[in-house]
Amino acid sequence: MPNKHLFFLLLLTAMALALPSYYFDSNSIRFIFFIGVVAIWRYLWALQHFIRALFFLKVKFKRLRQQEQAIGEIADPKHIFILVTSFRIETDTSILVYKSAIAEAIRLKQPVTIIASIVEPSDERLIKQIFYNSAPPLRVSLKLVRIKGSGKRDGLAVGFRAISNSQVDLESAVVAVVDGDSVLTENCIKNCYRFFSINPKLGALTTNESCELTQSSRTLAIYRRWYNLRFAQRHEFMCSVALSNRVLTLTGRMSMFRGDIVGSSEFIDRIEFDYIDHWRLGRFRFLTGDDKSSWFQILKDGWQMLYVPDVKVLTIEQPPHNNFIKGATLLMVRWFGNMLRANTCARQLPRVVMGSYVWWLLRDQLISIWTSLFGLVLAIMGGLYYGETIFYAFAFWILLTRYLLSALLSTLHGHFSLSWPILLYFSQIYGSMVKIYVLSHMYRQVWTRQKTTLKDSGNRLEHFIRTFGSNIALLGSASIFLTVVAFIAGVLTTYDIQAFISYYFS
Repeated sequence: MPNKHLFFLLLLTAMALALPSYYFDSNSIRFIFFIGVVAIWRYLWALQHFIRALFFLKVKFKRLRQQEQAIGEIADPKHIFILVTSFRIETDTSILVYKSAIAEAIRLKQPVTIIASIVEPSDERLIKQIFYNSAPPLRVSLKLVRIKGSGKRDGLAVGFRAISNSQVDLESAVVAVVDGDSVLTENCIKNCYRFFSINPKLGALTTNESCELTQSSRTLAIYRRWYNLRFAQRHEFMCSVALSNRVLTLTGRMSMFRGDIVGSSEFIDRIEFDYIDHWRLGRFRFLTGDDKSSWFQILKDGWQMLYVPDVKVLTIEQPPHNNFIKGATLLMVRWFGNMLRANTCARQLPRVVMGSYVWWLLRDQLISIWTSLFGLVLAIMGGLYYGETIFYAFAFWILLTRYLLSALLSTLHGHFSLSWPILLYFSQIYGSMVKIYVLSHMYRQVWTRQKTTLKDSGNRLEHFIRTFGSNIALLGSASIFLTVVAFIAGVLTTYDIQAFISYYFS
């Protein structure tokens, strides 16, 4: 591996030496054109995320963990719920998940109720068999709730209502919500619940993740590297935001909540019936993104949130398609769709409720959709207009900056693959293109694992108007972006616009 990095650095050095000297002249117009205000803005954001993440890990969370360890059992909750949603999960995965959840419950000293929200009768038999074969003590109980297979949101809502209707004092309880494809690691629940006693304002927390891919395909190695990169980015971003006592999602893999929050009817209704009122598309319900709905409710009610970086949950991932591009597209549509829908609602909250940093982040996420594409589009236009050497210089700049960004990520993640710079740029460019599409087509929702889609309840005319309007919105926003970049690149001038207007509208 060091030899590969050495070769990569030598390649960058050779490319730099081959560049014309004016690209390194700070007085050159081309230098300013190439670097640009937008690039500086984006790299400053990346740098501050890294610094904040480092401070959170080395200072703030280190102190929190020391407080958690010092406070002792007096801070333990009186009751613990572990809610697992098994909505069309493979049998082999379910076995691993429930074995880990039951083993974790047995290791705890408090009364524990495992609630399994299931669809299939075969899951009921399987879970009962695993539970009784584990010979749990009497303080560990199992409760099974059944749904009709209408989706994970309904499964969570039924499980939350079972908790709400229990005889347990929810003010002294915590609830761990676990996805049906997530394996709990040893003592992961114990290493989380005392944070609620340390901070009475803490409403929920979420944990670190790693993944194991199950599907064998020719592109499995690419998926594995891409997932590792995404988890490294997630880790850095979570740490950075957590410095402000918030996170931007309460990941469904394993998050923990105060019992009285989960037991409230408002929280349950948010999970089950969350929706958005869109100025053009009207009102439509959320199919996916239950973790963003729970996050929004916690944020709206003014609770603080925490990321626990030293507690890791193993996710059993199955790539949705053997073709990496198709699979990445499906995943991005789901991920970014959930993010954009929930953040649209969150941006309506007052700044004082969410805090200044999160308030700015939610707005920057919209800006970054376009600024991420700015450099590439500017280089293409500039290369076609000024000369092909700009393409060469841009390629050098991308390789250099993405290598440095990947190196920063590796210091937090502990792993560095030479494929990361390329995959990082792919995620940035292709991800921005997907976000632009989803931003204009928010009503389109898909669940990659369960193959669940939102049925169109409108008539044909309504469907046509919605689709046509979304396509026009996409075309309009892309046209405005390209026009602005063309002005900046000098490819388009005010004279060209005046000539266009006079020709077509005079």
